[in-house]
Amino acid sequence: MAGGTGLRPFSLLSRLALTASLVLVIALGLVGFALDAANHRGAVSALQMRMESYVYQVLAAMEVTAGGGFEMDGDFADPRLTRPDSGIYIQVRGEHELWRSASTLGQPLSDWAQVSPGQVMFSEPTGGAGFFTLVYGIGWQLDDESIVPISVAVLVDQGELETQTSAFRGGLWRSLGSAGVILLLAQVVILIFGFRPLRNVAADVARIESGQAPRLEGHYPIELEPLARNVNRLLETEKSNQARIRNALDSLAHSLKTPLAVIQAALPLKSGEAPADRSAMMQNAVDEMSHLIATRLERAGTTARRSLAEPVEVQNQLQRIFDSLQKVYSHKMIRSWSTLEKELVFYGEQRDLLELMGNLVDNAFKYGKYQVFVSAGVLESSAARPGIWLKVEDDGPGISESKWAGLLQRGSRGDERVEGHGLGLAIVMELVTAYGGEVSIGHSDLGGAMIRVQIPAS
Repeated sequence: MAGGTGLRPFSLLSRLALTASLVLVIALGLVGFALDAANHRGAVSALQMRMESYVYQVLAAMEVTAGGGFEMDGDFADPRLTRPDSGIYIQVRGEHELWRSASTLGQPLSDWAQVSPGQVMFSEPTGGAGFFTLVYGIGWQLDDESIVPISVAVLVDQGELETQTSAFRGGLWRSLGSAGVILLLAQVVILIFGFRPLRNVAADVARIESGQAPRLEGHYPIELEPLARNVNRLLETEKSNQARIRNALDSLAHSLKTPLAVIQAALPLKSGEAPADRSAMMQNAVDEMSHLIATRLERAGTTARRSLAEPVEVQNQLQRIFDSLQKVYSHKMIRSWSTLEKELVFYGEQRDLLELMGNLVDNAFKYGKYQVFVSAGVLESSAARPGIWLKVEDDGPGISESKWAGLLQRGSRGDERVEGHGLGLAIVMELVTAYGGEVSIGHSDLGGAMIRVQIPAS
């Protein structure tokens, strides 16, 4: 398994939800700023038109005397023109006359430049405070048909506009915030619903890993059907290859038995046609060949590991081994017992587990005097297919520490004709190596040998 202590990466659902939320927030923010700017421009335009209406109100109430003086009728349509500090102020300037509305009382209004008749000048406040200013230039014709230039200035406090725009802005952001929350919830629901098939596939694959199902059997969307089909084909191909390997090994063993038997039968051991020592040497060679073929075929069959094999209950297989060996070594009256974690399973081939435990327990029975103890448990329990550790102990003479390194050297065969901790341990080493595990040798608390096997999660 790959090492590392890095943080777990975000899931696809989390990434899409985070990205969509970020895009949604940015989009709603841009929309909000655009609407706020458009509302501000519209409010300014409406204010300018309203200020022009004030000009017309003043002109309707104003009379110009022959000397260029102003006479005002104080009855205006908007009463704020007569109320001091109302926020709306009007000034009328002629060649020799200046008139101010009653609302300008107490207001230090700055001077403003006159404009020519027919010109209109509009300006917005600058800085933190000020007035919207509209200067309207007209030419007033007297009875003698002379033209008197007059400029009417309308000033409106910027708070007049801020009251309108701030109310709109508050309602706008509340509405966009509510819409954003609704859209976020909607997209979460959509993403969860859209990713449900992927979660179903992941759950079904986990069931295959744990051995609860042999293949993907669910109904998936069209986009996932090729994935499910190819995974099932891969599983079927793996099983087919496993069966083909076993059949080929069985066929090889069967094919070799006949010619070996013929050679063995044809050896002139007693006929005197060949020297006795040569015949004995040929006989030994045939026996050696037969033994090696049987050993290699059996070992090759056990190391053809399946990556998604169904789980095998360890307790049942160990009990089978105990029952068999108690009969074989009944004359030794060995007491055997085990301590296994509850519902312990082995994710691999049943024959591999039998071969592994069988060789270790057989050696323990063979060399033990009175006791054999087996313990086992789970490795990496959080994995989908956890590993297993197995420890076999006896009260025999044990294994010399000088031999530990040689026996545990990966690829080391030793003398496979030696009984006890020879052939059996070599098979165990190859099996454990095939599963990526380790074997260690030590001294048992019972006084003999202790062999521990660790097979990691697959």
